[in-house]
Amino acid sequence: MKAALITIGNELLSGFTVNTNAAWIGQEMGNIGIELRVQHTIGDDKEHIITALEDVSKDMSVVVVTGGLGPTHDDVTPSAFYSYFEDKPVFDEQYWKELTERFSRINYSIPDLNRNQAMKPEKGEVIQNMLGSARGLQFKKGSCHYFALPGVPKEMKAMMMSTVLPFLKSLEEKPISVRTIRTTGIPESALAEKINKKIISHNFPCSVAFLPKLTGVDIRLFGQDAQNIRDMEEILTPVIEKYVYGYDDVSLEEVVGNRLRELGLTLATAESCTGGLLGHRITSVSGSSDYYLGGVVSYNNEAKMELLGVKKQTLEKFGAVSEETVREMAQGVRSLFKSDLGISISGIAGPTGGTPEKPVGLIYIGLSSGKEVAVKKFNFFRDRDSNKRISSQVALNMIRLALKNE
Repeated sequence: MKAALITIGNELLSGFTVNTNAAWIGQEMGNIGIELRVQHTIGDDKEHIITALEDVSKDMSVVVVTGGLGPTHDDVTPSAFYSYFEDKPVFDEQYWKELTERFSRINYSIPDLNRNQAMKPEKGEVIQNMLGSARGLQFKKGSCHYFALPGVPKEMKAMMMSTVLPFLKSLEEKPISVRTIRTTGIPESALAEKINKKIISHNFPCSVAFLPKLTGVDIRLFGQDAQNIRDMEEILTPVIEKYVYGYDDVSLEEVVGNRLRELGLTLATAESCTGGLLGHRITSVSGSSDYYLGGVVSYNNEAKMELLGVKKQTLEKFGAVSEETVREMAQGVRSLFKSDLGISISGIAGPTGGTPEKPVGLIYIGLSSGKEVAVKKFNFFRDRDSNKRISSQVALNMIRLALKNE
């Protein structure tokens, strides 16, 4: 099944809003074996939307459109859909009543502008939106299915997961089986070098795709024979076992959290250059209070000394970004929270602050387990955001590998 995606919004074209919807939809469609062939981003213009619908429909089974369903004058997607499908909107009294009651519950009087969101098609169908006021639209023309969804990410994702993706899966006579092997700590080229011979020599009738990101590389196996997928997984996994942290949609923080819970261990974090990102990732997992006791963002030297017990002499002699300081940070946070493990991060995130001796991207990460403190030194990037993200990933992976050897 082949699909096209149209994302609508002047804010996307201008760069004021990053188009995260496109990446998410592409990944989720790939997970159920739907190939996203075409992707267009266009402005809030009715005629441009109609033209785009005509252009991308050729040879496609699915067209998904996001954006332009709101109540303001530039939200023209419904009008474009009604014109393209030769339909007309009718006012939905029942939905208008529901909207009015929703607004009333949060002590708001519903604006008249929202009346256009209570319209529904005569020929097409509406897609319910449990998180917002803009319902989606669903039409069929020939053999192609069309969906219009809000541009607000949380609303779009909820509607895709509850309605669109299940509907598309039901259309597949021969569904594609997909399995994703998630790895971290190894670049794409090195990963490919390790497994390419296995892929070629066994010649299974399934496809293998490498999906690199800043924080790791996913290996996607897909084909129509689920057994072939399982066989390929069993062959590849042992070769790269050290780097495999999970499968399909599992995150590294989930894997680490589950392992801490299994072992009955607790964790505390001490962060400098990551500014609490590691703690944020850990606590994004439901139930993380079972094993995560807390964290300290010790951004300056005074906080490192007063909260974590880092010695003044250590900071003066070696500096805040050093093996010695990170070692004491890890020990200090473990002692402060009385946790089984303490993880610490200190570095130069950039883009300023580097020196020839300590350049931007220099990061130290320490892990205290009571028995010892393991400290690792890394030289990452010139980009601040990338350094923060990769540092939190490497810290989580250090914990994972340590727990694997328990």
